[in-house]
Amino acid sequence: MKKNAPAHAACVESRAGAGSPLLPAPAVVVVVVVLLITAGLLVYGMALEAVIAAVVTGGVMGRQLVRGLIVDLSSRRA
Repeated sequence: MKKNAPAHAACVESRAGAGSPLLPAPAVVVVVVVLLITAGLLVYGMALEAVIAAVVTGGVMGRQLVRGLIVDLSSRRA
């Protein structure tokens, strides 16, 4: 990613109003994907408690994976 890229380059405009803040595109994508996964699991008949447990577990594992990658990749650069 370019170091001198404008701050708003990774953002999308929300349609809430003229004075509304910009939403970061990756956050919007994550929310949409989680909602689609949740809806898909519920449609296929999985219990709500199991769906919640699966989504939370996936979120925690994803966060730890990203943290681990950041630590590994940043230590190799230094």
